[in-house]
Amino acid sequence: MNAQTIHYEDFRYDNGTRGFTVQQVALGGQTAIELGKRVSDIVDATDSSPVFDENSRPIDRVPAGATRDQRAIAFGNVSGSSPSILNHEIEAWALMTNQDLSTANAPKVSFWTQQRYVVGGGATLTVWVSENYTHGDLPNTATWTNETANIVGSIATSDVSPQTYVYGELDLSAYNSSSVTVAFKIETDDTAYEAGVSQHGTFYISDVRFDATLQDVANGAFSALNTSSSGQTNIFNTPSAAISESNFTNTTKWADVLTTGTTVPRLAQSLIPIGEGYKFEVASVYNPILVSEVRYILVNGTSNQGTSGNESKWIVQGSNDDSTWDDLSTPLGMFSSNSGAGFEYSITLSTSQAYRYYRFVLAEAWTPIGAYTALHQLDFTVDDSVLSTNNDSELKTAFAVYPNPSNSFINISKLNSDINIKNVKLIDVTGKVIYNKMNAQPINVSNYSKGVYILRIESQTGGVATKKVLIN
Repeated sequence: MNAQTIHYEDFRYDNGTRGFTVQQVALGGQTAIELGKRVSDIVDATDSSPVFDENSRPIDRVPAGATRDQRAIAFGNVSGSSPSILNHEIEAWALMTNQDLSTANAPKVSFWTQQRYVVGGGATLTVWVSENYTHGDLPNTATWTNETANIVGSIATSDVSPQTYVYGELDLSAYNSSSVTVAFKIETDDTAYEAGVSQHGTFYISDVRFDATLQDVANGAFSALNTSSSGQTNIFNTPSAAISESNFTNTTKWADVLTTGTTVPRLAQSLIPIGEGYKFEVASVYNPILVSEVRYILVNGTSNQGTSGNESKWIVQGSNDDSTWDDLSTPLGMFSSNSGAGFEYSITLSTSQAYRYYRFVLAEAWTPIGAYTALHQLDFTVDDSVLSTNNDSELKTAFAVYPNPSNSFINISKLNSDINIKNVKLIDVTGKVIYNKMNAQPINVSNYSKGVYILRIESQTGGVATKKVLIN
């Protein structure tokens, strides 16, 4: 899944810190405790359509980190015992925790909902979005947009899929403020109860999840300030020791390895094990990147002779699990050449794979002659044009994209009926995904800025085709 979960709560309590609050605007005679009750009947693999993957739930709450204790939210309407059961005229809201989407790339919210014995047209569950709601206030104090019609998938509806959780998701790309609230609104009327004809039943809401689409880092050279060629910032997290900080001195200066600062962690004057050095992790908002070249400045070249007269030898490696590492270069000796304060050297990497982790480490165990050896600076060049994908070649001729240029709609036509589309993205020059759909419907570009964009089409078998398109 090309996404990062940015918020996921367990609904254990209605107190604003477990993912939601409830507003009971009108009870209509119903007992308040029935509106927004937390229940244990959460979605699972046996009562869902499509089938819910129970392994997809995060183990911990996000971003809280504490172990989750999963619940669903229930809104019950009818009350009493036959033959005196009543439908109530109610309005109640389940208001999700406000989200900061100001920097999120193509955010979305997904959810599972269920109806139990909701029959007739007197009860509805809808989804609304606001950018000015404050929790604790009544909903009518804010401005709301009804987004129900834009749900991809389903939402629980009267007379449809009773006692079955259905899946829905909503694109939130149009909302880019620092306080976006998604809310579920339950409304029912007070028509006379009639079994099997007019009964308002109960709505359940489970597993509401906010995700942001990972960004592709634009091709080109990084600056020394950890910025991509198109201006994307913070590509890598703060570097760290590949094995242990105990093998370094000056360990408060890890961040300076990706800046122009000259004070950085240095290897300690002791036996340094093979594989020790500097590790870099691609930030979680970005996809793994394919680095074709690194440029480094390794200071104090004379110290690389070592206590036994042997020079230090360094290598670049890549990994996607921070455990298994692939060699991406040959070992480089750093005493007689390739090292010296103020001099930048380049290493061309031999890989056609994207990685989330990179490291610049010792290829052999080594003891420095003094505690001076340090990586002053490391820069990268990203080039995904050499990504290894088995089906890319066939995809290049599998689609027609027209008209190009366009100022209204861009159409995607399949020329090969054997290829099925998994995902279509439109990416601007900064690397931001501005359109992301799981189909090849015409793309309305009339509201996008003029310029060059990348259309990225991924097939169900993993192939990727890209094409430049012009919006004029």
